[in-house]
Amino acid sequence: MLKPNFFTENGLERLSEKRGDNNWKNDLLISENAVFLPFWRTKSLIQDSASANCEISLLSYEEISQFNRKDDEFIFLGFRNDTPYFLTDLSDIEDPSQYSSLSGNRSLKDLREVGLSLSREEGGILAYSRALAQWHKTHKFCGRCGGKTESQSAGHVRRCSNCGAEHFPRTDPAVIMLVSYGEKVCLARKSDWPKDRFSVLAGFVEPGETPEGAVIREVKEEVGLAVTNVRYHSAQPWPFPANLMLGYFAEAVSDEISIDDIEIEEAKWVTREDLEPEALAYFENPTSVSIARRLIADWVTKKF
Repeated sequence: MLKPNFFTENGLERLSEKRGDNNWKNDLLISENAVFLPFWRTKSLIQDSASANCEISLLSYEEISQFNRKDDEFIFLGFRNDTPYFLTDLSDIEDPSQYSSLSGNRSLKDLREVGLSLSREEGGILAYSRALAQWHKTHKFCGRCGGKTESQSAGHVRRCSNCGAEHFPRTDPAVIMLVSYGEKVCLARKSDWPKDRFSVLAGFVEPGETPEGAVIREVKEEVGLAVTNVRYHSAQPWPFPANLMLGYFAEAVSDEISIDDIEIEEAKWVTREDLEPEALAYFENPTSVSIARRLIADWVTKKF
């Protein structure tokens, strides 16, 4: 059985059937054991530690009250160990360090910085909260009529105050695929990447397209390879800003690469032997939270 990818576990019971009850949510807000995750411009509050590991810093209702948030600005994430978790976006604050609850032995850090240092559940919580916070930021106005939207259902719906249209959190499906040809795989580099950075291919699923169809199309577009035997590996929420990465393996029918010169600047074949040392190290000490590294490691070690 495959071990879950990073960001897929958060230990939260979401209780979606309760979100529409404002009285229930507001009672939870002021309950003694409620905890709050502050979010500031892509960053979350982290408890500083001298060790390599770190953890989320949670605030009490008293600590979060100094920011004067309205009740509808608190987003209910779910229950974890009988504790209700809420998300609070503080991005409108220019200098968070002036507030005592955000200073001391705590600091605001991006999930990309600390993902590997968090427990899998806490990393999943921050991925979930980041995706929701980013969605609220970009959906303050209705896509149907342009009217202002208001947060409802404990932060999981935005309703237009003009036409009444309801908008739900956005997740964009994307495929990420490891393409092999015999004992080698195709890795590519985008033009804005460092010269020594290569990874597997990826792209968005288009309307009216299956994920498998997207794999075939994207590989052909980016590196000119026709592929067959497309098979699903696993999925990963990727909140940068709001993607669901669907991982696949595929086999090329030839090794004649032809890059598109638009998204891809360079592509090459890499052998299993070239990748083996890094792949084996990945399982002992993961060097990336991305499913891309997982696909490579599983292919090299023949775990899938």
